[in-house]
Amino acid sequence: MDKKECLEKIEEEVEETSVTPCVEELEDEVKRLKEELAKSQEEYLRKVADLDNYRKRLVREKESAVQFANENLLNDLIPILDDLDRAIVAGEEGDDVKAYGEGVKLIQKQLLDLLERNWGLKRMDGIVGGEFSPHEHEAMLMEEGEQYSTETVLAELQKGYYLHDRVLRTAKVKVGKPL
Repeated sequence: MDKKECLEKIEEEVEETSVTPCVEELEDEVKRLKEELAKSQEEYLRKVADLDNYRKRLVREKESAVQFANENLLNDLIPILDDLDRAIVAGEEGDDVKAYGEGVKLIQKQLLDLLERNWGLKRMDGIVGGEFSPHEHEAMLMEEGEQYSTETVLAELQKGYYLHDRVLRTAKVKVGKPL
């Protein structure tokens, strides 16, 4: 064997011995990465399922909240309905119209107090004689006259209400308008 052949044989042996450990390392790395990928895919699928379950639970809770949103209001109104039932019975049995009227007024006051205290509903009171406001009042009738310096509320035809500080329903009024 000459020198050249000997060198080629040595190079082949060197290549075979150095490549084999690299291939084994790479195969181990591929195996590790495949396991890691499988684990990541499993975690991903679990997270997707959790997210889907969370979304479904939120939808159910929202539907339940909408369905029972007025539960507290209705529980507050039931005692007043009971009082109205008693007033009806008292009106059918009694002859004292004045006392019956006073009882109904008390029930109305109880209802208004409850709605204001627990729900923020407040009547627009004391508007007759005040200045007309298109944000709070709806003019149903107009009366022109020299005695009016500004547009003035002359009569309240239907009560207006606030919900907290916002107008819930405008008051229907008769307005005095200057000439």
